[in-house]
Amino acid sequence: MIGVLNVRMAEEQDIVRITELGRKYLLEGPYKEQITDNPKAVERFSHWLFHQENARILAYCEERVEGVFAFIVYPHYYGGDLCAHELIWCVDKKHRGLASMELLWNAEKMAYDMGAVYMQLTAPTMEIGSFYERCKYKLVEVGYQARLANRVKAPSKVHDASH
Repeated sequence: MIGVLNVRMAEEQDIVRITELGRKYLLEGPYKEQITDNPKAVERFSHWLFHQENARILAYCEERVEGVFAFIVYPHYYGGDLCAHELIWCVDKKHRGLASMELLWNAEKMAYDMGAVYMQLTAPTMEIGSFYERCKYKLVEVGYQARLANRVKAPSKVHDASH
């Protein structure tokens, strides 16, 4: 146990439950119209994360995994400071609140111990962004996404100057 509640490092046998939690969040939450439902992709990504030296996956557990927070540490492309970037933060609705915060606090501590200067969180809605601001995070930039098939008329060849 890492914190007050049962937060621990996730294990590879947790991937099935992590995938289930993520899929439920995807289908019911703010991403439902934005991201393709592909459980195999979540499994592949989770397996990949387990084998990255600069990534960590934390799990909140009761009788089973009820929440997950995954992040990766990288040098910021402009300033060079090490940043921890949240990749997955998903907690079952019945367990949100203290469990969500314990996952964040433990991830922050772990990222700091890994040398990170900043923690970056993604907010799919303004409400979630407001929650982050109440946690003393600052808005840095806003991301947008468009399905390219809706924007590109026909496939085009990209000229590669290196050949």
